[in-house]
Amino acid sequence: MNKMNKMKKIATALLLGLMSVHSVAGPVSSETETKINDITQMLHDNPEVVDNLHQSLMAFIAQQQGVSTTLQRYQPHTNSAVHSAFGAIEAPELTILNVTDYNCPYCKKLDKELEKLVKDYPQVKVVNIYLPLKERNNELGYTTASYALNVWREMPDKYQQVHDFLVANPRLHNERTLKAIAEKTGTQRQLVKSKVSDEVLDRNYQFFADLGLRGTPALVINDQIIPGYLPYPQLKQALEAELKL
Repeated sequence: MNKMNKMKKIATALLLGLMSVHSVAGPVSSETETKINDITQMLHDNPEVVDNLHQSLMAFIAQQQGVSTTLQRYQPHTNSAVHSAFGAIEAPELTILNVTDYNCPYCKKLDKELEKLVKDYPQVKVVNIYLPLKERNNELGYTTASYALNVWREMPDKYQQVHDFLVANPRLHNERTLKAIAEKTGTQRQLVKSKVSDEVLDRNYQFFADLGLRGTPALVINDQIIPGYLPYPQLKQALEAELKL
């Protein structure tokens, strides 16, 4: 291994370690103290990486502060009862924001993992932030997301049934599939254009853009953004890290 590659590996390891230290809130644990000591020693042993590492760490902290500020600004929106949610609805210990799309296959896979998660961790709440990216320019006047929001708001007892049908379809939804679900569930009146739901979705798009997200699915747990699909073992690990378990 040449010296340049060695320095890159050292800088990467240091940056990842410093990121994990930065993300810890409250009193410093013995494990974190050990990481700090290891990082300090590596910096002393390899002073040539300090400048680049300092720049990268400052950029990381600035990005995290930007995420925190954006999440605080959107808190009234993401905390609103207009969004469908499941798990510990009333008094959650931890809330996960699930940025999702009914026409995204990986979103549907992740939905099943999240349902399993709240069964294993009943103190957790999941809030669905719908983002129908593939339907923005359709001519129907409504989308899978606006339909789901209409049902959640107007016929909450039917929502889970509608949601399950929407998730179960492995292909893209269209007018035919949505009408079939509405007929099966008796929710034809909710399969219409809705100003209220459209306003929620417009705000969801703004939230998505301001966080710098590029696609679905994406999870927001506290101030941490996890883009893409996460299998259950990794999802559980990420959750337990935030719950300090």
